[in-house]
Amino acid sequence: MRDPKAPLTVCVGLVAISLATDQPVVVAAALGASVLLYLAAPGRHGLMLRVALGSALLLAVLNPFLAIAGDRVLVAGPNLGLLDLEITVEEILWGVVSGMRLATAIIATSAFLALVDPDRLQALVGRIAPRSALTVALAARLVPALRRDAAQLHEALLVRGAAPADGRVARARQATTLLEPLVATSLDRGVGIAEAMAARGYGGAPFTALPEDPPERGILVLGLGLIALALLLVAGLLPYAVYPQAAPIAEPAALAAAVAILGVGAVAARALGGAR
Repeated sequence: MRDPKAPLTVCVGLVAISLATDQPVVVAAALGASVLLYLAAPGRHGLMLRVALGSALLLAVLNPFLAIAGDRVLVAGPNLGLLDLEITVEEILWGVVSGMRLATAIIATSAFLALVDPDRLQALVGRIAPRSALTVALAARLVPALRRDAAQLHEALLVRGAAPADGRVARARQATTLLEPLVATSLDRGVGIAEAMAARGYGGAPFTALPEDPPERGILVLGLGLIALALLLVAGLLPYAVYPQAAPIAEPAALAAAVAILGVGAVAARALGGAR
């Protein structure tokens, strides 16, 4: 089972880079590397990819109508209070960069969760906050059980003669009748889990730990390199300003950094992809 430190450093580095600079080429490279990691993850599906890209597109479309800034006007229009119908190049560019940042955070997080083993991740978090890690782990494992209970209660309601609900309002009203038995069932299951944990000696002895697998040192070094690049960007490397007038995008240094980021993403995706 894979140690989560190497994927964690890579994903944190990509998100940090997207937040550390306004340079569109560099932010786009961080997004591209995150997509490569996500596509290499085992068992991934397109839901989070669609959510991330849809959120980014929504942010990019809304920003020109909510921001009032920029010197190069594309469409001259009135200001209607909350909506500004004067659209500038800088407003569009800033919306695109902000959308790419949001998409990078969503996709990189999804890729990390798909690449690491949940038990290893819980063990890593448990070193910092053991009680919180246990709570999150139990909640994550009980969500599928809660979903099954809700489906069984709904079937029992239909068997007893309740008519199938038509429309969203009717389904919502029918669902409220299941809340009380669902909560009672969840509490009963929680008591059972607590008794089982007490019977197995939880809290009465030092915690045990899973045997450690050595982290992928090469990927760990690449991830630390991405974090170092993010720190350099914060310190002033590759300065870029969108407002009041956007600087040229395709600068040689920015293109070189983008190629390096995509290269790291491709190497990490190849090494981390496959079975966990």
